[in-house]
Amino acid sequence: MLSTDKIRVKCIAMGLLKVQRSKTAICLVLMGGFVGMCDGNPPPVSTPVPAAQSVFQTQTMIKPTTPTIDNSSLSKQTAAPSPEISPPDIPPLAQCSLGVGLRRETVPILLKYRETPGMVMSASLQIAETVFPELKDWIRAIGAPSLSELEKKAKRARENNIPYEALAYGIETLPTTPTEEWNDLIGSTQKARELSDQYGKSLMMGPGLRLMDENMDAYQPMGARSDIWVFQTQMIQKNYPPGEEYRAEVEQVVKQIKSGNPDIQVWAQITLPPGREPNAQEWLAYRESIVDLVDGTFIGVYSWGRADSRILLNTIDEIFASACGLE
Repeated sequence: MLSTDKIRVKCIAMGLLKVQRSKTAICLVLMGGFVGMCDGNPPPVSTPVPAAQSVFQTQTMIKPTTPTIDNSSLSKQTAAPSPEISPPDIPPLAQCSLGVGLRRETVPILLKYRETPGMVMSASLQIAETVFPELKDWIRAIGAPSLSELEKKAKRARENNIPYEALAYGIETLPTTPTEEWNDLIGSTQKARELSDQYGKSLMMGPGLRLMDENMDAYQPMGARSDIWVFQTQMIQKNYPPGEEYRAEVEQVVKQIKSGNPDIQVWAQITLPPGREPNAQEWLAYRESIVDLVDGTFIGVYSWGRADSRILLNTIDEIFASACGLE
């Protein structure tokens, strides 16, 4: 039998309930429709982040295809084990569904827009311990670029009673991810699935788009093992302005991710390009091109420490205010 909470979330997802928020209460109303990260104080960044880097550093269906990647562990790990702890329900998406990385610089903005739930990702348990309790209706994720680091953080988060919904695995082709992990994408994703189940959390994946471009057959089995996928559109932004061509490229990626799991939440990271002054209206134009294709959009910032932080924060604030209708 489903718990009251699971029935509540299922009804919201089916369009039978609507969440109404006020400063003093949260109520449910029947209706006909529906509803990077950096540890501690981040060091200055001296060079642009490579396009292949994971998003965690900082809906037309197609017929599934059989993956052809030679992953030695795939035959041994064909399905996720029964979870030791039931994963928490992912909060229902509401209002503007924006995401941003949790850093000391972004704390004031997140608290300012706490009543417009979206996604927040953090690699810093110290900051998450303070801020996550204030973002109760958000999808709160704790992330790391390697399985060993992800396990350490999950253990520490449990010990410190930090509330969060997802473990974010940012597998990438950089020294922060062991070579054997990104050489075995499906096997590594399976291990991350098992780890998430062990701690009763949803699994969020965020591999670099270039890495996936080189391993497109892995989309289906990786998506089948995941609950949320955040993919960066930085490389697509480099080739196309906001509009139909950008939309077509994003739609293709969304189809590939969902081919293994139609119910997976897909979020697109739209980057504030490094090397030039950020432009909120340009970012919003990219979002408008794809907002109906994805479950949410994530603000990617690769220029902390190099660009004027006040300009970056003003841009992020403008994006939230405009996308959430609070201007």
